[in-house]
Amino acid sequence: MLWLRFIILIFIYLYYIKKYLFSENMVVEPVDFYQMPPEDILKYLPGKNCGGCGKDSCEDFAGALSKGEAKITECPEIGLKLKKSLEGGLSIRLVVHEADFSMSTVSESIIPVNKPTRDSPVLLTGNCEVTLYVLRLIFEKAPDVSAWIIPSDTKGFTIDHVMTMKVMTPMTVMRALTDSGISQKVDSRVMIIPGLCEGLERNIEVMTKWKVIVGPKSGFELPAFLTQLANTDD
Repeated sequence: MLWLRFIILIFIYLYYIKKYLFSENMVVEPVDFYQMPPEDILKYLPGKNCGGCGKDSCEDFAGALSKGEAKITECPEIGLKLKKSLEGGLSIRLVVHEADFSMSTVSESIIPVNKPTRDSPVLLTGNCEVTLYVLRLIFEKAPDVSAWIIPSDTKGFTIDHVMTMKVMTPMTVMRALTDSGISQKVDSRVMIIPGLCEGLERNIEVMTKWKVIVGPKSGFELPAFLTQLANTDD
């Protein structure tokens, strides 16, 4: 009866594999889904330590914002546009379950968010379905910020893995730009790549002839980053 015991052991093994490795209660936190840490939030605060927010310093206020214990609207020194952009990213408290986290890819070659125009920024990212879901959610919370999102073929890997796996290259970026037809939709030749892809910008510029700006590491920071970038350009 050894064969019967062997089969029973196999079933027990498969049961526990399913229970503990694929449990819907298991939470994964890829880097590009992380909430904005205090040091990133601090970049957008006035640095005056005026106390108008009810905290002793901007550092304390940034820490409270990161934990969800304060609202950006409590700062009297930030402009309305930037305030609304920050509020969008800070209002999301995301939990990604193992059951949702897979290497599924999106089929779209270009994703317009919030009715972009010819002057709207071009954002390069990967083609992981979860990554694009999160980005859409972020921009839904910041309806005044528009963009063209270009998913590069990263084999379904999230951005925090593409550098290790070497699946985002100047060639894949060039192919993504071509397939999207983005050149016919915008007047400038400037793209923003994720902060986690820093180091690729020069080679991408050589291959594509587009200027590359390195964006933030956290997608939640994107609306504020783009708002500040637009004000700088003005």
